[in-house]
Amino acid sequence: MKGKLTPLLLLACLNVHALTLDEYLAQVQQNNDGVKGAVKGEEAKSLRKDEGKLFFKPSFFLTGEYSDDKRMTIATAFQGNRTIRNTYRAGINQNFETGTKASLSYNIYRTEIFGTQPGFVQRPIFTDVSPTIELTQSLWRNWLGKENKSTVDIQTSQIEAARLQDQYAYKQLMIQAENTYWRLYFSQARLKVQGESLDRTKKIRDWNQERFRNNLVDEADYLQADANFQGAEVEYQTVLAEIDSALREFNSIRQTDGDINLLGSQSPDTSYVMSAPLPKKMPVREDVMIAMTNQRVAEANAQLGVERNKPNLEVYGQYSLNGRDRQYGKSDTMAWEGTHPWTVVGVRFSAPMDLGALSDYKKSYEQDKVAAALNYKRKSYEVEREWEILNSRLDLFRKRLNLSYKKEKAEEKKYAAERKRFNQGRTTTFQVVQFEQDLANAQLVKLRNEQEVITTFNQLKLFSGEPYVRQ
Repeated sequence: MKGKLTPLLLLACLNVHALTLDEYLAQVQQNNDGVKGAVKGEEAKSLRKDEGKLFFKPSFFLTGEYSDDKRMTIATAFQGNRTIRNTYRAGINQNFETGTKASLSYNIYRTEIFGTQPGFVQRPIFTDVSPTIELTQSLWRNWLGKENKSTVDIQTSQIEAARLQDQYAYKQLMIQAENTYWRLYFSQARLKVQGESLDRTKKIRDWNQERFRNNLVDEADYLQADANFQGAEVEYQTVLAEIDSALREFNSIRQTDGDINLLGSQSPDTSYVMSAPLPKKMPVREDVMIAMTNQRVAEANAQLGVERNKPNLEVYGQYSLNGRDRQYGKSDTMAWEGTHPWTVVGVRFSAPMDLGALSDYKKSYEQDKVAAALNYKRKSYEVEREWEILNSRLDLFRKRLNLSYKKEKAEEKKYAAERKRFNQGRTTTFQVVQFEQDLANAQLVKLRNEQEVITTFNQLKLFSGEPYVRQ
Protein backbone atom coordinates (compact mmCIF):
# COMPACT_ATOMS: atom_id res chain seq x y z
CA MET A 1 0.00 0.00 0.00
CA LYS A 2 1.34 3.42 -0.94
CA GLY A 3 2.77 5.38 2.03
CA LYS A 4 2.59 2.40 4.34
CA LEU A 5 5.62 1.15 6.22
CA THR A 6 6.38 -2.48 5.45
CA PRO A 7 6.99 -4.80 8.43
CA LEU A 8 10.65 -5.07 7.40
CA LEU A 9 11.11 -1.27 7.26
CA LEU A 10 9.28 -0.84 10.56
CA LEU A 11 11.56 -3.40 12.17
CA ALA A 12 14.60 -1.56 10.82
CA CYS A 13 13.31 1.67 12.34
CA LEU A 14 12.91 0.01 15.71
CA ASN A 15 16.59 -0.94 15.68
CA VAL A 16 17.67 2.69 15.24
CA HIS A 17 19.13 4.33 18.35
CA ALA A 18 16.38 6.44 19.89
CA LEU A 19 17.16 10.03 20.89
CA THR A 20 16.48 10.35 24.61
CA LEU A 21 14.64 13.32 26.04
CA ASP A 22 17.78 14.55 27.81
CA GLU A 23 19.75 14.33 24.57
CA TYR A 24 17.06 16.20 22.68
CA LEU A 25 16.78 18.97 25.27
CA ALA A 26 20.59 19.29 25.28
CA GLN A 27 20.47 19.80 21.50
CA VAL A 28 17.76 22.42 21.94
CA GLN A 29 19.81 24.31 24.53
CA GLN A 30 22.90 24.11 22.35
CA ASN A 31 21.38 24.93 18.96
CA ASN A 32 18.12 26.84 19.39
CA ASP A 33 18.84 30.54 18.90
CA GLY A 34 15.69 31.54 20.78
CA VAL A 35 16.71 29.52 23.84
CA LYS A 36 20.29 30.82 23.73
CA GLY A 37 18.99 34.36 23.25
CA ALA A 38 16.70 34.07 26.28
CA VAL A 39 19.56 32.79 28.44
CA LYS A 40 21.96 35.50 27.28
CA GLY A 41 19.26 38.14 27.63
CA GLU A 42 18.50 37.20 31.22
CA GLU A 43 22.20 37.14 32.09
CA ALA A 44 22.68 40.57 30.50
CA LYS A 45 19.76 42.13 32.39
CA SER A 46 20.96 40.58 35.66
CA LEU A 47 24.34 42.24 35.22
CA ARG A 48 22.81 45.69 34.83
CA LYS A 49 19.89 45.41 37.22
CA ASP A 50 21.30 48.32 39.29
CA GLU A 51 22.17 50.50 36.32
CA GLY A 52 19.58 53.10 37.28
CA LYS A 53 21.34 53.70 40.61
CA LEU A 54 24.27 55.22 38.74
CA PHE A 55 22.16 58.38 38.73
CA PHE A 56 23.00 58.84 42.44
CA LYS A 57 26.66 57.87 42.13
CA PRO A 58 29.50 60.40 41.86
CA SER A 59 30.70 61.21 38.36
CA PHE A 60 33.97 62.74 37.23
CA PHE A 61 34.08 65.51 34.67
CA LEU A 62 36.91 67.11 32.75
CA THR A 63 36.61 70.13 30.47
CA GLY A 64 39.10 71.84 28.21
CA GLU A 65 38.17 74.93 26.23
CA TYR A 66 39.97 77.43 23.99
CA SER A 67 38.41 80.85 23.35
CA ASP A 68 39.62 83.56 20.96
CA ASP A 69 37.50 86.72 21.41
CA LYS A 70 37.98 89.54 18.90
CA ARG A 71 34.76 91.38 19.64
CA MET A 72 34.87 95.13 19.99
CA THR A 73 35.25 96.51 23.49
CA ILE A 74 34.15 99.80 24.99
CA ALA A 75 37.57 100.84 26.33
CA THR A 76 40.35 99.32 24.27
CA ALA A 77 43.04 100.77 26.50
CA PHE A 78 41.74 98.69 29.41
CA GLN A 79 40.01 95.78 27.69
CA GLY A 80 42.15 95.39 24.60
CA ASN A 81 40.91 94.33 21.19
CA ARG A 82 41.48 90.58 21.49
CA THR A 83 41.30 88.10 24.37
CA ILE A 84 42.51 84.50 24.30
CA ARG A 85 41.44 82.25 27.15
CA ASN A 86 42.31 78.63 27.86
CA THR A 87 39.98 76.95 30.35
CA TYR A 88 40.63 73.70 32.21
CA ARG A 89 38.08 72.28 34.64
CA ALA A 90 38.08 68.98 36.52
CA GLY A 91 35.87 67.80 39.31
CA ILE A 92 33.18 65.57 40.71
CA ASN A 93 29.42 66.09 40.73
CA GLN A 94 26.66 64.05 42.28
CA ASN A 95 22.88 63.91 42.57
CA PHE A 96 21.46 63.05 45.98
CA GLU A 97 18.15 61.41 46.83
CA THR A 98 17.14 64.61 48.64
CA GLY A 99 17.03 66.45 45.32
CA THR A 100 20.34 68.14 46.02
CA LYS A 101 22.96 68.59 43.31
CA ALA A 102 26.55 69.08 44.37
CA SER A 103 29.68 69.85 42.40
CA LEU A 104 33.28 70.17 43.53
CA SER A 105 35.71 71.41 40.89
CA TYR A 106 39.19 72.76 40.34
CA ASN A 107 39.31 75.44 37.62
CA ILE A 108 42.21 77.03 35.77
CA TYR A 109 41.74 80.00 33.43
CA ARG A 110 44.75 81.32 31.51
CA THR A 111 44.00 84.71 29.91
CA GLU A 112 46.00 86.80 27.44
CA ILE A 113 44.75 90.26 26.42
CA PHE A 114 46.04 92.03 23.33
CA GLY A 115 45.84 95.73 22.43
CA THR A 116 45.87 97.26 25.92
CA GLN A 117 48.05 100.19 26.95
CA PRO A 118 50.74 99.07 29.43
CA GLY A 119 50.15 102.11 31.59
CA PHE A 120 46.59 101.02 32.28
CA VAL A 121 46.78 97.23 32.36
CA GLN A 122 49.87 95.95 34.15
CA ARG A 123 49.36 92.19 33.62
CA PRO A 124 47.78 91.42 30.22
CA ILE A 125 48.79 87.74 30.71
CA PHE A 126 47.58 86.03 33.88
CA THR A 127 46.30 82.73 35.28
CA ASP A 128 43.24 82.34 37.53
CA VAL A 129 42.96 79.31 39.82
CA SER A 130 39.57 78.72 41.39
CA PRO A 131 38.63 75.69 43.56
CA THR A 132 34.82 75.84 43.63
CA ILE A 133 31.93 74.11 45.39
CA GLU A 134 28.38 74.47 44.05
CA LEU A 135 25.10 73.33 45.63
CA THR A 136 21.55 73.39 44.25
CA GLN A 137 18.46 72.34 46.21
CA SER A 138 14.99 71.83 44.75
CA LEU A 139 12.17 73.34 46.80
CA TRP A 140 9.13 72.53 44.64
CA ARG A 141 9.64 70.40 41.55
CA ASN A 142 11.75 67.37 42.45
CA TRP A 143 11.23 68.10 46.15
CA LEU A 144 13.23 65.54 48.16
CA GLY A 145 14.34 64.00 44.87
CA LYS A 146 10.93 62.63 43.81
CA GLU A 147 11.64 63.20 40.11
CA ASN A 148 15.09 61.66 40.38
CA LYS A 149 13.83 58.63 42.29
CA SER A 150 11.05 58.09 39.76
CA THR A 151 13.56 58.15 36.91
CA VAL A 152 15.67 55.52 38.67
CA ASP A 153 12.61 53.40 39.52
CA ILE A 154 11.45 53.41 35.89
CA GLN A 155 14.82 52.28 34.54
CA THR A 156 15.30 49.64 37.25
CA SER A 157 11.78 48.26 36.83
CA GLN A 158 12.03 48.14 33.03
CA ILE A 159 15.27 46.16 33.23
CA GLU A 160 13.71 43.77 35.73
CA ALA A 161 10.63 43.29 33.56
CA ALA A 162 12.86 42.51 30.57
CA ARG A 163 14.87 40.02 32.65
CA LEU A 164 11.71 38.27 33.82
CA GLN A 165 10.43 38.15 30.24
CA ASP A 166 13.61 36.40 29.09
CA GLN A 167 13.43 33.97 32.02
CA TYR A 168 9.80 33.15 31.29
CA ALA A 169 10.49 32.82 27.55
CA TYR A 170 13.27 30.32 28.25
CA LYS A 171 10.97 28.23 30.41
CA GLN A 172 8.21 28.33 27.78
CA LEU A 173 10.60 27.33 24.99
CA MET A 174 11.97 24.37 26.95
CA ILE A 175 8.49 23.15 27.87
CA GLN A 176 7.47 23.52 24.23
CA ALA A 177 10.52 21.46 23.25
CA GLU A 178 9.63 18.70 25.72
CA ASN A 179 6.02 18.61 24.52
CA THR A 180 7.28 18.41 20.93
CA TYR A 181 9.46 15.44 21.85
CA TRP A 182 6.47 13.63 23.33
CA ARG A 183 4.30 14.60 20.39
CA LEU A 184 6.68 12.84 17.99
CA TYR A 185 7.06 9.85 20.29
CA PHE A 186 3.33 9.27 20.68
CA SER A 187 2.73 9.84 16.96
CA GLN A 188 5.26 7.17 16.11
CA ALA A 189 3.84 4.87 18.79
CA ARG A 190 0.36 5.31 17.32
CA LEU A 191 1.74 4.58 13.83
CA LYS A 192 3.07 1.24 15.06
CA VAL A 193 -0.27 0.31 16.60
CA GLN A 194 -2.22 1.72 13.65
CA GLY A 195 -0.07 -0.23 11.17
CA GLU A 196 -0.78 -3.48 12.97
CA SER A 197 -4.45 -2.53 13.11
CA LEU A 198 -4.47 -1.87 9.38
CA ASP A 199 -3.06 -5.34 8.74
CA ARG A 200 -5.76 -6.90 10.88
CA THR A 201 -8.62 -5.01 9.23
CA LYS A 202 -7.23 -6.15 5.89
CA LYS A 203 -7.30 -9.76 7.10
CA ILE A 204 -10.88 -9.34 8.29
CA ARG A 205 -11.86 -7.73 4.98
CA ASP A 206 -10.20 -10.52 2.98
CA TRP A 207 -11.76 -13.19 5.19
CA ASN A 208 -15.25 -11.73 4.70
CA GLN A 209 -14.63 -11.33 0.99
CA GLU A 210 -13.81 -15.04 0.67
CA ARG A 211 -16.88 -16.04 2.72
CA PHE A 212 -19.05 -13.78 0.54
CA ARG A 213 -17.73 -15.45 -2.61
CA ASN A 214 -18.66 -18.78 -1.10
CA ASN A 215 -22.14 -17.48 -0.23
CA LEU A 216 -21.49 -17.97 3.49
CA VAL A 217 -22.32 -14.33 4.46
CA ASP A 218 -24.37 -11.52 3.02
CA GLU A 219 -22.72 -8.86 0.92
CA ALA A 220 -23.38 -6.36 3.72
CA ASP A 221 -20.91 -8.19 5.97
CA TYR A 222 -18.20 -7.90 3.34
CA LEU A 223 -19.02 -4.22 2.65
CA GLN A 224 -18.86 -3.48 6.37
CA ALA A 225 -15.45 -5.15 6.65
CA ASP A 226 -14.23 -3.26 3.59
CA ALA A 227 -15.45 0.04 5.06
CA ASN A 228 -13.58 -0.73 8.28
CA PHE A 229 -10.43 -1.39 6.27
CA GLN A 230 -10.79 1.87 4.34
CA GLY A 231 -11.33 3.74 7.61
CA ALA A 232 -8.20 2.16 9.12
CA GLU A 233 -6.21 3.17 6.05
CA VAL A 234 -7.42 6.77 6.42
CA GLU A 235 -6.40 6.71 10.10
CA TYR A 236 -3.00 5.34 9.15
CA GLN A 237 -2.43 8.09 6.58
CA THR A 238 -3.58 10.67 9.15
CA VAL A 239 -0.97 9.43 11.62
CA LEU A 240 1.69 9.56 8.88
CA ALA A 241 0.81 13.21 8.25
CA GLU A 242 0.93 13.89 11.99
CA ILE A 243 4.40 12.32 12.20
CA ASP A 244 5.61 14.47 9.31
CA SER A 245 4.33 17.60 11.04
CA ALA A 246 5.70 16.55 14.43
CA LEU A 247 9.11 15.71 12.96
CA ARG A 248 9.31 19.09 11.26
CA GLU A 249 8.55 20.86 14.53
CA PHE A 250 10.95 18.51 16.36
CA ASN A 251 13.81 19.41 14.01
CA SER A 252 12.86 23.08 13.86
CA ILE A 253 13.13 23.47 17.63
CA ARG A 254 16.50 21.72 17.84
CA GLN A 255 17.60 23.46 14.60
CA THR A 256 18.98 20.21 13.21
CA ASP A 257 17.63 18.17 10.31
CA GLY A 258 17.37 14.41 10.25
CA ASP A 259 14.95 11.50 10.56
CA ILE A 260 14.41 10.38 14.12
CA ASN A 261 12.60 7.32 15.43
CA LEU A 262 11.91 7.47 19.16
CA LEU A 263 10.76 3.84 19.39
CA GLY A 264 14.27 2.41 19.57
CA SER A 265 15.80 0.13 22.14
CA GLN A 266 15.73 2.94 24.72
CA SER A 267 12.17 4.10 24.33
CA PRO A 268 11.30 6.78 26.91
CA ASP A 269 9.58 5.74 30.11
CA THR A 270 6.14 7.31 30.48
CA SER A 271 5.17 5.63 33.74
CA TYR A 272 6.25 8.66 35.81
CA VAL A 273 3.12 10.53 34.79
CA MET A 274 1.00 8.60 37.28
CA SER A 275 3.09 9.24 40.41
CA ALA A 276 5.31 12.29 39.78
CA PRO A 277 4.77 15.02 42.40
CA LEU A 278 3.55 18.36 41.16
CA PRO A 279 6.23 20.96 40.44
CA LYS A 280 6.70 23.22 43.44
CA LYS A 281 4.64 26.33 42.84
CA MET A 282 6.45 29.64 43.09
CA PRO A 283 4.63 32.38 45.04
CA VAL A 284 4.37 34.63 41.98
CA ARG A 285 4.94 33.46 38.39
CA GLU A 286 7.17 35.46 36.08
CA ASP A 287 4.37 36.88 33.92
CA VAL A 288 2.58 38.06 37.05
CA MET A 289 5.80 39.65 38.29
CA ILE A 290 6.10 41.37 34.92
CA ALA A 291 2.61 42.81 35.36
CA MET A 292 3.55 43.85 38.90
CA THR A 293 6.72 45.51 37.60
CA ASN A 294 4.76 47.28 34.87
CA GLN A 295 2.50 48.63 37.59
CA ARG A 296 5.54 50.06 39.37
CA VAL A 297 6.69 51.59 36.08
CA ALA A 298 3.28 53.23 35.61
CA GLU A 299 3.33 54.60 39.17
CA ALA A 300 6.88 55.91 38.80
CA ASN A 301 6.08 57.39 35.38
CA ALA A 302 3.02 59.12 36.83
CA GLN A 303 5.11 60.54 39.67
CA LEU A 304 7.74 61.65 37.18
CA GLY A 305 5.14 63.31 34.96
CA VAL A 306 3.55 65.17 37.86
CA GLU A 307 6.91 66.36 39.18
CA ARG A 308 8.15 67.35 35.73
CA ASN A 309 5.15 69.62 35.20
CA LYS A 310 5.39 71.36 38.56
CA PRO A 311 6.83 74.87 38.89
CA ASN A 312 10.58 74.82 39.40
CA LEU A 313 11.83 76.60 42.50
CA GLU A 314 15.37 76.00 43.63
CA VAL A 315 17.96 77.73 45.72
CA TYR A 316 21.58 77.56 44.72
CA GLY A 317 24.91 78.62 46.09
CA GLN A 318 28.51 78.76 44.98
CA TYR A 319 31.67 79.34 46.95
CA SER A 320 35.09 79.56 45.34
CA LEU A 321 38.64 80.39 46.36
CA ASN A 322 40.55 82.51 43.87
CA GLY A 323 44.07 83.36 43.00
CA ARG A 324 45.51 85.33 40.08
CA ASP A 325 49.06 85.76 38.95
CA ARG A 326 51.14 85.56 35.79
CA GLN A 327 52.47 82.19 36.99
CA TYR A 328 50.27 79.21 37.71
CA GLY A 329 52.13 78.18 40.91
CA LYS A 330 51.66 81.55 42.57
CA SER A 331 48.00 81.63 41.49
CA ASP A 332 47.41 78.23 43.06
CA THR A 333 49.09 79.21 46.32
CA MET A 334 47.13 82.45 46.48
CA ALA A 335 43.84 80.62 45.88
CA TRP A 336 44.33 78.21 48.79
CA GLU A 337 45.18 81.09 51.12
CA GLY A 338 41.50 82.01 50.91
CA THR A 339 42.07 85.74 50.77
CA HIS A 340 39.95 86.29 47.65
CA PRO A 341 36.78 84.16 48.04
CA TRP A 342 33.71 84.55 45.85
CA THR A 343 30.26 83.72 47.22
CA VAL A 344 27.09 83.43 45.16
CA VAL A 345 23.59 82.71 46.52
CA GLY A 346 20.45 82.78 44.40
CA VAL A 347 16.94 81.56 43.71
CA ARG A 348 15.54 80.30 40.39
CA PHE A 349 11.86 79.98 39.52
CA SER A 350 9.98 78.92 36.40
CA ALA A 351 6.46 77.60 35.83
CA PRO A 352 4.44 76.23 32.88
CA MET A 353 1.58 78.46 31.72
CA ASP A 354 -0.92 76.01 30.18
CA LEU A 355 -2.80 75.00 33.34
CA GLY A 356 -5.59 73.25 31.43
CA ALA A 357 -3.19 70.89 29.67
CA LEU A 358 -1.39 70.19 32.94
CA SER A 359 -4.68 69.12 34.53
CA ASP A 360 -5.39 66.73 31.66
CA TYR A 361 -1.90 65.28 31.88
CA LYS A 362 -2.29 64.65 35.59
CA LYS A 363 -5.58 62.81 35.01
CA SER A 364 -3.92 60.78 32.26
CA TYR A 365 -1.13 59.64 34.56
CA GLU A 366 -3.64 58.62 37.21
CA GLN A 367 -5.58 56.58 34.65
CA ASP A 368 -2.34 54.87 33.58
CA LYS A 369 -1.77 53.86 37.20
CA VAL A 370 -5.30 52.48 37.49
CA ALA A 371 -4.96 50.58 34.19
CA ALA A 372 -1.66 49.01 35.25
CA ALA A 373 -3.15 47.99 38.60
CA LEU A 374 -6.14 46.39 36.89
CA ASN A 375 -3.89 44.53 34.44
CA TYR A 376 -1.82 43.18 37.33
CA LYS A 377 -4.93 42.15 39.23
CA ARG A 378 -6.35 40.38 36.18
CA LYS A 379 -3.09 38.59 35.41
CA SER A 380 -2.86 37.38 39.03
CA TYR A 381 -6.40 36.05 38.84
CA GLU A 382 -5.83 34.34 35.48
CA VAL A 383 -2.67 32.59 36.66
CA GLU A 384 -4.26 31.34 39.87
CA ARG A 385 -7.22 30.04 37.90
CA GLU A 386 -4.88 28.40 35.41
CA TRP A 387 -3.11 26.60 38.28
CA GLU A 388 -6.41 25.34 39.67
CA ILE A 389 -7.70 24.24 36.25
CA LEU A 390 -4.47 22.43 35.35
CA ASN A 391 -4.42 20.64 38.71
CA SER A 392 -8.02 19.54 38.24
CA ARG A 393 -7.37 18.52 34.64
CA LEU A 394 -4.24 16.55 35.60
CA ASP A 395 -6.17 14.68 38.29
CA LEU A 396 -8.95 13.89 35.82
CA PHE A 397 -6.53 12.80 33.09
CA ARG A 398 -4.61 10.59 35.52
CA LYS A 399 -7.81 8.85 36.54
CA ARG A 400 -8.74 8.37 32.91
CA LEU A 401 -5.26 7.04 32.14
CA ASN A 402 -5.50 4.61 35.03
CA LEU A 403 -8.74 3.31 33.54
CA SER A 404 -6.97 3.05 30.18
CA TYR A 405 -4.29 0.87 31.76
CA LYS A 406 -6.98 -1.38 33.21
CA LYS A 407 -8.82 -1.48 29.90
CA GLU A 408 -5.61 -2.45 28.08
CA LYS A 409 -4.90 -5.27 30.56
CA ALA A 410 -8.48 -6.51 30.24
CA GLU A 411 -8.19 -6.56 26.45
CA GLU A 412 -4.84 -8.38 26.71
CA LYS A 413 -6.42 -11.05 28.91
CA LYS A 414 -9.41 -11.32 26.58
CA TYR A 415 -7.14 -11.68 23.57
CA ALA A 416 -4.92 -14.23 25.33
CA ALA A 417 -7.96 -16.32 26.30
CA GLU A 418 -9.34 -16.19 22.77
CA ARG A 419 -5.95 -17.11 21.36
CA LYS A 420 -5.89 -20.13 23.67
CA ARG A 421 -9.36 -21.12 22.49
CA PHE A 422 -8.17 -20.78 18.89
CA ASN A 423 -5.24 -23.12 19.55
CA GLN A 424 -7.76 -25.60 20.96
CA GLY A 425 -9.89 -25.30 17.84
CA ARG A 426 -12.80 -23.75 19.74
CA THR A 427 -13.02 -20.39 17.89
CA THR A 428 -12.36 -18.79 14.50
CA THR A 429 -9.52 -16.74 13.07
CA PHE A 430 -11.99 -13.92 12.55
CA GLN A 431 -12.77 -13.81 16.27
CA VAL A 432 -9.08 -13.75 17.21
CA VAL A 433 -8.36 -10.96 14.75
CA GLN A 434 -11.34 -9.01 16.07
CA PHE A 435 -10.02 -9.31 19.63
CA GLU A 436 -6.59 -8.15 18.44
CA GLN A 437 -8.31 -5.10 17.01
CA ASP A 438 -10.04 -4.41 20.34
CA LEU A 439 -6.63 -4.56 22.04
CA ALA A 440 -5.17 -2.14 19.50
CA ASN A 441 -7.98 0.34 20.07
CA ALA A 442 -7.35 0.16 23.82
CA GLN A 443 -3.65 0.82 23.23
CA LEU A 444 -4.43 3.87 21.08
CA VAL A 445 -6.69 5.27 23.78
CA LYS A 446 -3.97 4.71 26.36
CA LEU A 447 -1.40 6.53 24.22
CA ARG A 448 -3.69 9.54 23.76
CA ASN A 449 -4.36 9.69 27.49
CA GLU A 450 -0.66 9.43 28.31
CA GLN A 451 0.12 12.33 26.02
CA GLU A 452 -2.62 14.44 27.60
CA VAL A 453 -1.28 13.75 31.10
CA ILE A 454 2.32 14.55 30.15
CA THR A 455 1.35 17.75 28.31
CA THR A 456 -0.76 18.92 31.26
CA PHE A 457 1.99 18.02 33.72
CA ASN A 458 4.50 20.01 31.68
CA GLN A 459 2.24 23.07 31.68
CA LEU A 460 2.39 23.03 35.47
CA LYS A 461 6.16 23.49 35.22
CA LEU A 462 5.49 27.09 34.17
CA PHE A 463 4.60 27.70 37.82
CA SER A 464 7.93 26.36 39.11
CA GLY A 465 10.44 28.76 40.61
CA GLU A 466 13.24 26.99 38.73
CA PRO A 467 14.31 28.24 35.26
CA TYR A 468 13.29 24.84 33.87
CA VAL A 469 12.55 21.53 35.54
CA ARG A 470 11.92 18.29 33.71
CA GLN A 471 10.84 15.01 35.27
